[in-house]
Amino acid sequence: MPNKIRVLASRIARSAYRRLPLPLPVRWRIKSFLYRNLGPLLKNSANYQQWLIQIAATQAVTVKSADSNTQPAMPWQPTPPPMLDVSADDIEALAASLAFPTPESPQVSIIIPVYNQVDYTIRCLGSIQRYAPQASCEIIVVDDASSDASAQLLSQINGLHYVRNPENLGFLRTANRGAALARGRYLLFLNNDTQVLPGWLDHLLEVFATCPDAGLVGAKLIYPSGHLQEAGAALRPDGTVDLIGLNDDPAKPLYNGPPREVDHCSGACLLIETLLFRELGGFDEIYAPAYFEDCDLSLRVHEQGRKVIYQPAAEIIHHLSVTTNRDGHKLRQIERNKAIYLQRWGETLQARDAVRLIAFYLPQYHPIPENDRWWGKGFTEWTNVTKAQPNFAGHYQPHLPADLGFYDLRVPEVRDEQAALARHYGIHGFCYYYYWFAGKRLLNRPLDEVVQSGHPDFPFCVCWANENWSRRWDGLDSEILIAQQHSDEDDLNFIRTLEPALRDRRYIRLKDRLLLLVYRPSLLPDAARTAAIWRSYCRESGLGELYLASIQSFGDIGDPRTFGFDAAIEFPPHAMAVLAQQPAEMYNPNFQGMFYDYPATADFFMNRSPMPYPFFRTAMPSWDNTARRQDTSDIFLNAKPDYYERWLKRLIEETRWYRSAGERLVFINAWNEWAEGNHLEPDRQYGHRYLEATRNALGEQGC
Repeated sequence: MPNKIRVLASRIARSAYRRLPLPLPVRWRIKSFLYRNLGPLLKNSANYQQWLIQIAATQAVTVKSADSNTQPAMPWQPTPPPMLDVSADDIEALAASLAFPTPESPQVSIIIPVYNQVDYTIRCLGSIQRYAPQASCEIIVVDDASSDASAQLLSQINGLHYVRNPENLGFLRTANRGAALARGRYLLFLNNDTQVLPGWLDHLLEVFATCPDAGLVGAKLIYPSGHLQEAGAALRPDGTVDLIGLNDDPAKPLYNGPPREVDHCSGACLLIETLLFRELGGFDEIYAPAYFEDCDLSLRVHEQGRKVIYQPAAEIIHHLSVTTNRDGHKLRQIERNKAIYLQRWGETLQARDAVRLIAFYLPQYHPIPENDRWWGKGFTEWTNVTKAQPNFAGHYQPHLPADLGFYDLRVPEVRDEQAALARHYGIHGFCYYYYWFAGKRLLNRPLDEVVQSGHPDFPFCVCWANENWSRRWDGLDSEILIAQQHSDEDDLNFIRTLEPALRDRRYIRLKDRLLLLVYRPSLLPDAARTAAIWRSYCRESGLGELYLASIQSFGDIGDPRTFGFDAAIEFPPHAMAVLAQQPAEMYNPNFQGMFYDYPATADFFMNRSPMPYPFFRTAMPSWDNTARRQDTSDIFLNAKPDYYERWLKRLIEETRWYRSAGERLVFINAWNEWAEGNHLEPDRQYGHRYLEATRNALGEQGC
């Protein structure tokens, strides 16, 4: 009798719910309220079970109503940093009060080239005295034949090594002259239109103490207004320099945290080993009198295998070029030096600027005995794809393949065609899902044959899909078919079995580190221990270093370094999905799924703030898993190639800003998730348009 009551209650609730003339977000809230409060009565119903699945799937997803009227955040108001505020009338008094130590063997030589603007120079020196570093320093001011009171005031400062050029040599030669006079182990080039803040130099030196391959170290530059001027810089192939974070809030986590590698740090504040600077020949005088010499130096440091590192803990106030202007002569000098710079570094800049696109690749397009047993003889992903039916008027289902047809991944020519198609449209490589269950592998034939045959000649990496294999395709354990079994021995066997792929010359690397992804690290009993076992094996076996990346799915959100991984990979639609209204003309009376707004979701991901930890972005062409769950699918409405192109283009541009050369990856979810309606491979509806959008987003790089 109680069971009949539950069934009747479920039917009544479902019927009433379907008749409600309410927007989808409101209906969803009502459903959730009822199920949370009446769960014991409805726990055996299919709809209640599906609601549990949707709730679990959105634990890492912020569901937002498309018509929500949330108040916009208050605009950020900058706070000016503490500056030495001395009027022009008091400059002489400040100069007279300055005195600096004169160590016999300074650790750092601070070199300040100056030309006029003595008031800025005195304030700069005053800030150094106010925030005196713990490191021993000498201060060398090289006066480039100033015509103001620089000589009179600077030559009288105790402990200052003041040198005056007999004639104006320009910034570059003046800086080199100061470096030639230096006695310190390190050279610190500092513009005179700067003021330093507490701990500035000691924080810069910390990088050399902790990073043995550091070559150049730069500071966070802040405008006097409190706006960020630069958190490192990106060098672009056209010769321009993008100041990362320009005019943003310097307190954002993105611009803080641990030091990170960048293309370049501007010459307003640069720390370099004296020996390295002299080995490189200093600032190249081909750029004399000035412009592009600091960019050139950064690239020569990179060429030596050393890193240029941005140290956010070192903060400098910079007025930005108060001692220069943009008269015709200087503009011509800039153009001249830009031409020299591009002739020397053009190809290097192009290569460093390149963003590699990695598409997730599903291998479930060939029969295996396990799927025959669970789903019926001959089952592949295509079995689901062809069964899909439209749920509403205008619903694009089923998704049917075009160029490649209903392919079988046991056929080598199919894999060759996939690689050729991907390469033509700018995809750098595939990331194969890898199914490993305590020594049992599933769907491994395509990758095994790629490794064994050496074809196609196309880069690849691996993502361990480390969930239990269940009867549902939602990552939840509704009915487990093969369970994961974790142990130290299993971790070791996993990496051993993967070794042939890792040794392959085509395997994708980030700066010589092998890229290995894990879909859900939170399912590992001790992810840090697993990572340590893998790393140890790879080092001892001669494979080298691993670069471990976690997929941000099902709640695996946060800094991956806390559990022994190197980076995180965004995985839309996880983390955010914007609800959409249900289409007016529904065909399927049993539909209990969810509708989302693709353009609004794409906008969210495009405008999402980058993370304050190593983080790779991902774009999604579309999403509609009707083929897997006809009545309970998640459908993103209005997915079009042009929205996808805009999304991908934004991520590529951001990656050039916030990731260093060699680590500029953007992922695409996915190459061939046909049953999720999420694929770049050509279909009968859009043909090659999603592939063309991919190439367009890359710009000239994709041609």
